[in-house]
Amino acid sequence: MNQQDAHIFDFEEAALAYAITAEKMIEGDGKLLEAEPAVVPIFVTMLYQSLEISLKHVGIESNLFNRNETFKGQTKKGHGVEELARLAYERLGSSSYDPIIAAMTYNNCGNNSALVIREMIYGDRMSKTRKVYASRRLGYGEIGNSDFALINPLEEWVCAVKETAENIQKAIDIISQWHKSSSTNSENFLIRFD
Repeated sequence: MNQQDAHIFDFEEAALAYAITAEKMIEGDGKLLEAEPAVVPIFVTMLYQSLEISLKHVGIESNLFNRNETFKGQTKKGHGVEELARLAYERLGSSSYDPIIAAMTYNNCGNNSALVIREMIYGDRMSKTRKVYASRRLGYGEIGNSDFALINPLEEWVCAVKETAENIQKAIDIISQWHKSSSTNSENFLIRFD
């Protein structure tokens, strides 16, 4: 890459780049994570970083919240994926994560994609992982093996996060549509085809 390029990467490119990096870590024989245990928390961080950026970008671009709101304490300084998703669904007028997850995984091909993203955002099994990610301890490797979890199969996990990053614009379109009509106080979030 030419260092003199003036290109500034946007959120969509960054979210996808983190997912692609995680994907590259398990390509080929997939033995990198086994051979280099110190890489595992970085792998998990890449996936959470991608999801965090996706959530922020969708929320900001669909006018559910602004950039400054994503860095407040209620979102764990912007790194709490559960808190970001909660802020988004509350601003949308929902009482659950389901509409946000449905919009973000709408075009995903993976059979369990929505389940994987749901687990990352608020699933019990990933609770410790979310906490160490949000505190930045995961990315710095200041953790033990019991402080974080993996979602297996790893390929399915990576695919769900990557497709979610690739789906950002569609998620923005869907949530913007819902947000414009949220004055009805309806809990029905239908996806309309134009």
